[in-house]
Amino acid sequence: MSSDFEYDIFLCHNSLDKPWVQKLAESIENEDYNNRKLKVFYDDWDIIPGENNVLKIEYAMKKSRFVGVTLSENSINAEWPNMEWTMAVYNDPSGRRGFVIPIWLGNCEIPSSLKIRTVLYCRNNIEYNKSYTKLLALLRNQKLPRGQMRPSTLNSLPTEMLFPIEYADEVEEQLASNLLPVLKIPRHIWSGPVASLTYREVFDHLNRKVKGAHPTFMIKESRIYSFCDLNDKYCIFRELLTAESIEKNEITPWINNLDKKNGLIEMLNRTLRNHCYDLGMRYDKKHERFFFLPYGGGNREVSWNTGTRKSTRTIVKKYQKGKDGSIFWAHQSLQAKFLLVDNEIVLQIVPGWTFTSDGEHAISPREIGSLSSKWTHNEYNSSVFYHIRFWCFILSKGQEKISMKLAHDLSLEVDITPAVSDISVGIEGDQLSIEKVFEVAEDDTKADFNIDEIENEEVEE
Repeated sequence: MSSDFEYDIFLCHNSLDKPWVQKLAESIENEDYNNRKLKVFYDDWDIIPGENNVLKIEYAMKKSRFVGVTLSENSINAEWPNMEWTMAVYNDPSGRRGFVIPIWLGNCEIPSSLKIRTVLYCRNNIEYNKSYTKLLALLRNQKLPRGQMRPSTLNSLPTEMLFPIEYADEVEEQLASNLLPVLKIPRHIWSGPVASLTYREVFDHLNRKVKGAHPTFMIKESRIYSFCDLNDKYCIFRELLTAESIEKNEITPWINNLDKKNGLIEMLNRTLRNHCYDLGMRYDKKHERFFFLPYGGGNREVSWNTGTRKSTRTIVKKYQKGKDGSIFWAHQSLQAKFLLVDNEIVLQIVPGWTFTSDGEHAISPREIGSLSSKWTHNEYNSSVFYHIRFWCFILSKGQEKISMKLAHDLSLEVDITPAVSDISVGIEGDQLSIEKVFEVAEDDTKADFNIDEIENEEVEE
């Protein structure tokens, strides 16, 4: 070790996490590096009774090559760990030196000043092994391992932690994606010349002519593009045209052309927004999320089919935050957009949450980020799968497919069954059977959050 340093790593932690941190410290000090053992600053080993704690910690940080910040539910609000990692961040505020290493045990929000740094995830044995291998490479001044990683020598850890993720169990596993295949789309796109119209002017025209969802269109280079037959004398866009030079194009060439396929996806996503508006949802443009408003000033519930049974889900709920009495609303939200995957059009569904101060207007981005991480940290595959199926139910209006209106007599149709793939490795005892999940009710999964864990109280109606 360089004469400038006495320790390879300083482990910042809360006393309640000591059993876990001591195991980590013992494992590190059992590792070889440059004809010696790695050395950890661990307070129980290195602070002598009667010694000035603050002075010793300041000294040890200056004499440590790295500082490992253990983040957990116990440490995130504790004074001593906060003081220690704040001191460490002060010495490397931008993260340029890579001096501070966040070690996340889960069940807490990662502070903003640590989010910019690469985090070592240690929420379970598999994550621990991958992170430990990376940490050792860093402490040994080696490049991060590539390809297949071999187990490190972790003599003091349980046997089940000796194998990284590459040593998965040979079990049949099914993976359900959040991509929904498009079943039907019109074959043609029509275009015609228009004056220098704005989107607002076209929308005003449509609002005067149409009730409900608008037909999809796009304006580009003084032409309007639509799935409507512009030659049809009853077409709603005809009176906007400035000439009869109408073009009819096959969709397939558009998919294979970079510029044109972006235009096609833009029109499809406009169709999606129109469809969600028609269902009564609002759109948070800043965060690109759709959500429902409260029902009659109170919580909103939806009954839906989860398989062979029905379930009721509360999608908008009022809460009181902490002890200050401030009110906020939690809305289950939807991020959705059309994508091209290998020249196939699919609808991507990303379930999430949005939070408002009054049931309509979003709270600050900082508060949204904090609440979202607390709301979703303990959701597993089956929970996310149910959220996706729920939004498929909403978008399809409870039917067997999602049908979105493109024009007067044209619709876009999307499958409500997510694309599924089979793999031959996984985790024994933790397989997700898609057929089984379709059969059980939502209440049989961990689809909802634990309100006690986030220190918010539901407001009685």
